[in-house]
Amino acid sequence: MHRRGWLSVVVFCPLMVCHWVGCASTPKQIVVEDKKVDRYVANAHEAFHEGRIDQAESYYRKALVRAWATDDPYESGTAAYNLAACLVSQNQLAAASDWLVDSRVELCRAGASTGNTWLLSAEIAMSESRLTDAERFVSNASRTCPPCEIVDTCCLCGPSEDCCSESQRDCCAAPIPCIGKHIKENRAKVECQQGYRARIELARARIAAKEFRIGEAEHHLAVACQLTAESCDFALHADRHDVAAVIHDVKEEYLQAGSHRDREAKLLRCIGHYRAIPNVLQAAAESYSFAGRMDLAVDRTIRSARIWYSRGEYKRAWELIENAGQWAVDCGCDAVEIRLSLTAKQIRDALDGTIPEPMELEPAMINEASKGESNGEVERENELELPPENMESLLLSPPESGKTAKSGWPQNWGVGWDDLALPRVSHEAMLVPHKLASVGIPPK
Repeated sequence: MHRRGWLSVVVFCPLMVCHWVGCASTPKQIVVEDKKVDRYVANAHEAFHEGRIDQAESYYRKALVRAWATDDPYESGTAAYNLAACLVSQNQLAAASDWLVDSRVELCRAGASTGNTWLLSAEIAMSESRLTDAERFVSNASRTCPPCEIVDTCCLCGPSEDCCSESQRDCCAAPIPCIGKHIKENRAKVECQQGYRARIELARARIAAKEFRIGEAEHHLAVACQLTAESCDFALHADRHDVAAVIHDVKEEYLQAGSHRDREAKLLRCIGHYRAIPNVLQAAAESYSFAGRMDLAVDRTIRSARIWYSRGEYKRAWELIENAGQWAVDCGCDAVEIRLSLTAKQIRDALDGTIPEPMELEPAMINEASKGESNGEVERENELELPPENMESLLLSPPESGKTAKSGWPQNWGVGWDDLALPRVSHEAMLVPHKLASVGIPPK
């Protein structure tokens, strides 16, 4: 018995030493990040913000499949959210809602916040006039921890008892006071938390405005303004101006609404979120038209049409130009008519089959177009029968219909809700900025 006990001690001690030595530092074999996912997401974000939605969707799906391959819950949840945001931009709201459910399950498995997914669900519900559901989703977001913690998907510690006992909400780690070099990190975390609270208030303000509860909408907007007073998050400030514009529209203060949307467009341009700018500009044009400022309305419409033209959306650009024709005539400004005529001619040439000077047009696209012309195959689908080239005939004789800008309200206010990019959220990436998209629901 004595010899057996001595042997057990000899065997046990080396094991303890190995255990202590092995845990003294982070295991070197653990992979901290997946470079393939990072590359797919970076490419997707660039395409998304440039308005190349189909390409962005393709990259987001690749990131999602890669996350599935590694069984990474956080990457899977984030990729599913980004894909949902992309689908929202294409008005595929049912599919987007399904992916948000999948995202929430994966993020919960990772121990990460699901707050931005609820905010995006709320925006989808608002766009479908399901305001009761929207309020419920915003309420869920308010009970969720802000997505401001970087999730360690390689943590091997296991769940805590506190987290396991609180299955109805995300579990927040207790904050540790920061000193020295950590002060800046702590400040960034506080700003992130305040930004998340501000987005919740903005969502509540949108719902209240849709229900014409003006006082309540203004209260929520004021709270959001207080929370973002010292924030450097331009996407969040763009959201704030968008909500302010919606409230001014409800109050029939159209000049102020247009001014807020001008600021929103400027902020989006500063941070490179170009995708949503044409919708914002067109909403500003509608506001200015109701205010009687036709010069400003036409200017914003021209800018919006030129953006769509640069993206190859010629028919969409032409529809904007033809709707702005009467505004230009009513304006009586030579400069406005000249700029509108120049833009109209450029778009008309594209619709006639004349290849414009490419702005980032792929060589393959040019070759394909040239091949079609050489074969004598002229596609008539995207061509319009246009009258002789002069200002009045170009702008007042629509190729397909005689409609001018609609003036009905509120159905025709078609500006997107931010960027929800999390997860337009604008929701800008609060957790890992290079991993999250920001999205806006397109006008119907």
